[in-house]
Amino acid sequence: MSEALTIRSGGVTDRGLRRETNEDALIVTDTMCAVADGMGGHEAGEVASALCVATLGASELFSLDDFHDYRIVEPEPGSDVARFRATIDRQLKLDPDVPNGALDAVHRVRSVLWEADQAIQAQCGTRAGTTVTGAWLVEIEGTWLWIVFNVGDSRTYQLTGPLVGEDVTATSGPVGVTQLTVDHSEVQYLVSIGQLTPAQALVHPRRNVITRALGTGQIWEPDVIVVPAVPGQRLLMCSDGLTGELSPAHIARVLHSVRHPKEAADVLVQAALRTGGRDNVTLVVADVLDAEDPAAHTSTIPRVR
Repeated sequence: MSEALTIRSGGVTDRGLRRETNEDALIVTDTMCAVADGMGGHEAGEVASALCVATLGASELFSLDDFHDYRIVEPEPGSDVARFRATIDRQLKLDPDVPNGALDAVHRVRSVLWEADQAIQAQCGTRAGTTVTGAWLVEIEGTWLWIVFNVGDSRTYQLTGPLVGEDVTATSGPVGVTQLTVDHSEVQYLVSIGQLTPAQALVHPRRNVITRALGTGQIWEPDVIVVPAVPGQRLLMCSDGLTGELSPAHIARVLHSVRHPKEAADVLVQAALRTGGRDNVTLVVADVLDAEDPAAHTSTIPRVR
């Protein structure tokens, strides 16, 4: 039997310095964290992101003792469900460290996101949509895993290199962040086929055009990946209001140097505001801890501005 793990997390959301409203939203539970970035204007984007995180937060999937008890809700037969499932199955089976039961967890996460997509369409028609990225900490067949999901260009990163607060000079390898998700955007597609470099993508005039979103009535399918979870691990989920202002190197330095996740989140959002704050900025920092660690169960409710 593996040792019990838990999340210690902290989040913050800020409308930025140039936007009249905040169309971002976030959710933090005992086992799952997520960030959503709404779009649609005239408060529609705000509604879409709020419905997304409300659906995630209300889902029994993330609180059941056995996630298999969650009843999967799927689109009607004839959709692309079979194709999507086959793709996910192939991707997960390539990794020998991923338990077979992870496939069932992935399908259930996808079902919850489909429910969010339907809730947004029911409330807003197709006038609004939202990106979303998040991670669910779950034990499957004796192995602790992160189930990481994303739709759109909100991102999930993992801190790499020395553990949080560890002396960099005493360890091997530089501090950095690894982007676990892949943006669903026009510029990312152009990068993937070699027509743009990553540096060119940062300043491309269509860098904010996304190709997948929840609630738009068009392509909504999430990417879902499975990452082993270990004590000392730190993840960051954020909207593009953060990554549009700060470099990965800057983000990595803060994530490594600031021990408490809420304090790290606050430092990052203030840095994004100092460099321009041109968009809403929302992020959640989540640490994996042994459940017996005295620092466990100290997640904090985010400040909203």
